[in-house]
Amino acid sequence: MGAALASRRLQVGREALTNDALVARVVPDVSGIDKQFDYLVPPPLGPRVRPGAVVRVELNGRRVGAWVVAVGAARDPEFSVVSPERLAPILDVADLGVDQSVVPLAGWVASNWAGPLRNVLSSATPQRKRARIAHPRRRAVVNADGHGSTVLARLLEGRGGLLRVPPLGSAMAVVVEASARGPVLVLCPTLRMARLGAAWLRRKGLTTAELPDQVDAAIAGVDVVIGARSAVFAPCDGLSSIVVIDEHEESYHEERVPTWWAPEVAWERGRLLGVPVLMTSPVPSAAAAELCGPAVSMSEASGGWPHIEVVNLLDVPVKGSLLSADLIGAVRAADASVLCILNTKGVARMLACKSCRELQTCDTCRGALQSLGDSLSCPVCHAQKPALCSSCGRTALVNVRAGTARLADELSLAASLPVVEVTASTEGVGAASAVYVGTDALLHRVRTASTVVFLDIDRDLSAPRMTAGREVLAAVARAARIVGKSGRIIIQTRQPEHRVLRALVDGEVDGYLDTDTHLLRAMGLAPFVTVAVLTADGEIPDSAIPDALGVEWSRDDERVIARGADRETVLRFVAEVRAASPVRVRAAVNPPRV
Repeated sequence: MGAALASRRLQVGREALTNDALVARVVPDVSGIDKQFDYLVPPPLGPRVRPGAVVRVELNGRRVGAWVVAVGAARDPEFSVVSPERLAPILDVADLGVDQSVVPLAGWVASNWAGPLRNVLSSATPQRKRARIAHPRRRAVVNADGHGSTVLARLLEGRGGLLRVPPLGSAMAVVVEASARGPVLVLCPTLRMARLGAAWLRRKGLTTAELPDQVDAAIAGVDVVIGARSAVFAPCDGLSSIVVIDEHEESYHEERVPTWWAPEVAWERGRLLGVPVLMTSPVPSAAAAELCGPAVSMSEASGGWPHIEVVNLLDVPVKGSLLSADLIGAVRAADASVLCILNTKGVARMLACKSCRELQTCDTCRGALQSLGDSLSCPVCHAQKPALCSSCGRTALVNVRAGTARLADELSLAASLPVVEVTASTEGVGAASAVYVGTDALLHRVRTASTVVFLDIDRDLSAPRMTAGREVLAAVARAARIVGKSGRIIIQTRQPEHRVLRALVDGEVDGYLDTDTHLLRAMGLAPFVTVAVLTADGEIPDSAIPDALGVEWSRDDERVIARGADRETVLRFVAEVRAASPVRVRAAVNPPRV
């Protein structure tokens, strides 16, 4: 068997040499191998081997998949390192691979987020390897009826920009407007939203290709190619613009290394192809504003925020209870589903005064304070204060805790109605009128409801991260879309004067976002600096960490966290740590939560 394979290699190599041999540089689909290798392109496969093609090659005695990242003649200086007759041939080529124009983008992503190119190419590759027959299905598009046409026209004539679309407005109207100029690639935070958006666009007369299943239609040509995060790498024949819906959503961040952010990748793809990129959001992120410029608003006629009721939990007769009269009344009066949201995972412990029930929060950043014996400490900005109530000065402080299971039982007894606690395994959520209790994941699983109640928003407002306020606004925006113009949103809190809640009640969300952006800039936090979180199977020794100008670093348990104003400087720091460390170092650049 080995002799036959060697004979085949020799025969193919000699034949190729007489025909000006082609060489392909590939990235193997093998975990832990970050190198690139050269292979000979057999003449029969030559027309199908291109950058982005998925091929089969032999590596270390076994057949593996690989991606072609470059193709050239053996005589070219770039490929003349090894004599062609010593190269193994490519064995096979798949029908579907990575769009050729995306290969340079994938390299940029791997470099910009300090991760392996293999993982990026894997995200960009269709799940199927064999193509299906598809024909172009483009239709004549009538311009939107609409609102914001002047604003959109200006953005579409340039490089694009950031659009502030309120939660009761329609971001898909932006897609309809953009599609009048040609095919559009649309990114959505979730596959569920992509499916609903595609159905809405088809009702408007547009043809769509839903990813990842309809990649063949995307290649053939449709009006709109739509999908979730990885669709940023998708093929789109005749691409004329890119639209990112709800750019603020955390799901746009890739969790595995490299931790790329889809809106920034979309912006770079638009730059490479010379097409505009539109990003929409009811609560634009500081990162998107830094990338695209300040957000511009659509016409007020396109929607707004619903009426929001704030309930002060300090007025509830029973200490520690979350069952306010407003909550029980809303549950009893509702003629459709009621969603009760309570987050108990991934947040800091909350301290409240046993006497006056005032929450203990940081005077600087409003984060939840934690007890350190004789003092209270803020895990966000590290400010400290004596272990005294900031309102009445007493020293008796207690943890405020509650769980969804207990709350479901209490609410069921109080309202004399069945209450469903929603977990990851709960099926049929929202299929019938009912009262549901769960975390904010519930807001992604239900399409419509009459009322959404945030049982204890303080857990989210006081989370130990600077993005807590924006995360609350994003959750309220999702709730607004669920209840619509005629529904109710009730927010229960012990901090009714919190600046986020005041912004919602007073209709000053934009002002809050501007103030928060200025605060992030003044404190030297992301997105105005680059942050890299370094981890390894073992401890990264101090000797492997360079003293780099422009980079600050510290240890957090087994992690090393570095930050710097210049991204290239931070990336060089990461490369130096990797080169000097005796253990394999993984780097998460600008992860959503640090």
